[in-house]
Amino acid sequence: MFSIRFSLPTKIVFEVGSISRVGYEVEGLGKKALIVITRGGSMIKFGYLGNVRLSLEARGIKYAVYNNISSNPKADEVEKGVEFAEKEKCDFIIGLGGGSAIDAAKAIAATLASGKPFIKYLREEKEISAAYPIVAIPTTHGTGSEVDKYAVVTDTERKAKISIISRYIYPKIAILDPETTVTLPPQLTAATAFDALSHALEAYVNRSTNSLARMFAAEAIKNIAENIEHAVKHGVNITIRTKLLWASMLAGLAIDLVRTALCHAMEHPLSAFYDHVHHGLGLSILLPAWIKYTLESAKKDFAEIAEIIGLKTEELTIDQAAQSVYNYIVDLRKTIGLDFKLRDLGVKVEDVDAMVENAFTYMKPLIENNPRVPTREEMKNIYMETY
Repeated sequence: MFSIRFSLPTKIVFEVGSISRVGYEVEGLGKKALIVITRGGSMIKFGYLGNVRLSLEARGIKYAVYNNISSNPKADEVEKGVEFAEKEKCDFIIGLGGGSAIDAAKAIAATLASGKPFIKYLREEKEISAAYPIVAIPTTHGTGSEVDKYAVVTDTERKAKISIISRYIYPKIAILDPETTVTLPPQLTAATAFDALSHALEAYVNRSTNSLARMFAAEAIKNIAENIEHAVKHGVNITIRTKLLWASMLAGLAIDLVRTALCHAMEHPLSAFYDHVHHGLGLSILLPAWIKYTLESAKKDFAEIAEIIGLKTEELTIDQAAQSVYNYIVDLRKTIGLDFKLRDLGVKVEDVDAMVENAFTYMKPLIENNPRVPTREEMKNIYMETY
């Protein structure tokens, strides 16, 4: 618990209205920014891209916009982003949006500095040796990618959603403006908050956990539990959004220290096989079954989580308190409109065995980081329980 190594080279700017001061914050990082956004259009629609552009222009910083990133970023999209950045002569990278835009920005920055092609880093055939300066501006309260050393990208040829891990891809600056999250629609609000909640829960109980990670995770769990329902129903409340963005960042710090576990190991194949599936939504479907499977090996931890959430545990045994977390998550999914099963997302039963093999091939470190490590048959049963 007290064997801890922690280094955070990221300057964190957490403040309402801070998106309008991006130019001031990034001054000195480079002469021309590549701004990476997803192709969905929300950054343009809600004016966030415009705010960043105006702020850069006010400081005399040039920019080019790359908007060819999907909601589950793919290796070929990163490769094209690298080519575009080279053509435009960009020397630092801004990821604006959810985790997809930020992770793609990290991957592009690393490839520009370490050498092409990106796919070699994803397949661990080459090691990242440097990265262009990265600025992360999250507009969702889900991934925590603005403060960690991970970037998740899909290798479409192998149907593998893989994390690249490198100290070089920590953002130099993270700009967190709660105002940018108020435009999230209700279901995306719920799904991104569940992403952060899953980060925090897995960090709290996994085999690598330590006291610092648990401190971050506990604060994240508390803030999400207290605010998620209100955010889904009253999305324009800036105070609530601030607490959820804060929780997402803290959960990001927790997993930077100790990684995630089995729930993420199972979701990555899901959204690799079905790339229309939002990562947070996939996690919300798998989370109750993951808790149910893991409970027996982490009863004390889940009993502590019950207290953090604010569940009444005074007259309960440890077993009952731990079980109450499972019941809470099941009820919460219904309350906030995430009561889905895998079949509702178009997942085919015949793909489950392949998803299990995919997890054991590409996600084994996360599987083995779980308090209880499943066999292939047990993992299949967890998938099927959510079907």
